[in-house]
Amino acid sequence: MVYLLSLLLPFCCCTHVGQSQNEHQLRSFQRKAEVNLEIQQLKSKMRDSRLQKFRDELRNRSQVLKKLGHIDTDGIVQLKGQAACLIETGDNLLATELMFNGTFNDLNHHQVAALTSCFIPGDRSEEKIQLRDELEKPLQQLQDSARRIAEIQHECKLEIDVDKYVVASVQPFLMDVIYCWSMGASFAEVIQMTDIFEGSITRLARRLDEFLNQLKAAAHAVGEVDLENKFGAASDSIRRGIVFANSLYL
Repeated sequence: MVYLLSLLLPFCCCTHVGQSQNEHQLRSFQRKAEVNLEIQQLKSKMRDSRLQKFRDELRNRSQVLKKLGHIDTDGIVQLKGQAACLIETGDNLLATELMFNGTFNDLNHHQVAALTSCFIPGDRSEEKIQLRDELEKPLQQLQDSARRIAEIQHECKLEIDVDKYVVASVQPFLMDVIYCWSMGASFAEVIQMTDIFEGSITRLARRLDEFLNQLKAAAHAVGEVDLENKFGAASDSIRRGIVFANSLYL
């Protein structure tokens, strides 16, 4: 009898240990399933949160477009919105604002070339900006318009720093250079007017020409013949000399 018990005892112990291990594994699998379910629920909440955030931002941006007159209360694109759709190189909201608030109407094509250069991002000058009288007022109007657009975006609950938007949107570092170049100054003369490198001036002038042609197309689309001609004249006035020489891009 004792001998028989001695034979069965290890078997019973192994059976007990095996059951304990199975129960532990079962609990582990159950916990893993619970964790996976929690993960899926959290992912679903994150997707819903991102989708809701996107919807909120879309609604807020639509409100901005309504306040600026790009779309009506039914979401139908207006003339201002049609013009903005044709502008890609610069800030289209700001550019169309100047087109429709009369800022460009009061300027000659040399001033237009200078003012629109502020839309083109480029190198910053370390020197203090000193503008001639005929450029100071247009620059102030541009800055005021940029601030108004930023404030409207802020009112519509878009995340925006008004001052940073104005600084980023208005870059007048080559405004005087482009004005003189448009007026017929030589390249040797204009490069002495700034500490910005010659290559940067060339790149900005070429991008400015592209921007002016987009403005010209936008003016044509909304039937503004005078503005269309003015943007065309501004483009023609800077498309000359070494700045647009093909050899620079060989």
